[in-house]
Amino acid sequence: CVCVRECACVQELKIYKGSLLAECHKVESFLGEGGFGFVTKCHNLVTDKMEAIKVNKNHPSVFHQARAEIAILKRLQCLDPDTCNIVKWNGYFFDRDHVCLNFELLDQSLYSYMVGRDFRGLSMAELRPILFQLATTLSHLRSMDIVHADLKPDNVMIVDSKKQPLKVKLIDFGLARPVSAVEPGVCVQTTWYRAPEVMLHLPFDEAIDVWSLGLVAAELATGSPLYPGDTEYDVLRFILETQGQPADDVLDRGMGTEYYFRKQRHGQQRWMFNDHQTEQRLLVDLIKRMLELDPDQRIKPLEVLQHPFFAQSPPQNIKADNASRLTKCSVILTDEGETQHKGI
Repeated sequence: CVCVRECACVQELKIYKGSLLAECHKVESFLGEGGFGFVTKCHNLVTDKMEAIKVNKNHPSVFHQARAEIAILKRLQCLDPDTCNIVKWNGYFFDRDHVCLNFELLDQSLYSYMVGRDFRGLSMAELRPILFQLATTLSHLRSMDIVHADLKPDNVMIVDSKKQPLKVKLIDFGLARPVSAVEPGVCVQTTWYRAPEVMLHLPFDEAIDVWSLGLVAAELATGSPLYPGDTEYDVLRFILETQGQPADDVLDRGMGTEYYFRKQRHGQQRWMFNDHQTEQRLLVDLIKRMLELDPDQRIKPLEVLQHPFFAQSPPQNIKADNASRLTKCSVILTDEGETQHKGI
């Protein structure tokens, strides 16, 4: 719930607003929050500049993630943040046992920008430079064997919407890791932008960032997310409906394949997606065919039994029972030619 989240943020901010972080950063306002903690807009009393300070929660798991993020940011310091389109990092400090990361203050996220446009898609003239900059960023990250692992409109910032409306930078390296350190099965990427190899627990690399970029491109162009599923199952179903199913050899390697697929003995593909929505659509199709207004076109009983709806999850005991019933329900003609029905 957004309201609940905002209330939690306000309560946290009350502790910090107007106070000083590490005695030299005056908290001016709240910029956002996440599982890590929250981000504040601060006035640096030493440099007299406004900065964005990411205040991490005082929790062991968050502290470990902050250390990993700092390690990535240190590696990225060899890159020019302006030409590589990466947020400038100014170091870190501790305040009340919280790890605080200091970044340049940017304007607004692409998501906020789309909200301001009522989610109207961008023109090609707007979309082209944004995608070019982000592709440039991913190219630099790939050259350093780093995967960002959380590319989405919320993590792409417009530098200055008035002076540089199409200049963007990538932020939030909290999930970023060296490619050599990633492991299949680890939870990375926001669900809507999660690559299939991540969901299937396959080995992955920087290619997952390109997948996310493709979804961001579609969302910016249309104004709507391409795969807005509440769960991985929903997202994977959207992917399969739109782009088809991954090849069997890919699914064979996935440690999470059996969560979403089942093996089948027949058919062109060895794996069948456990699609509950497909079962519903097949049932609707079957009912429509049974309710055909033209009796000559109406589905026949044997065709009902052969309909794909019954092949989705064929319970063997029911199939055997149906076969038995067909035998017992056979019409027996008496010597007089009259029809006699056996009670079943």
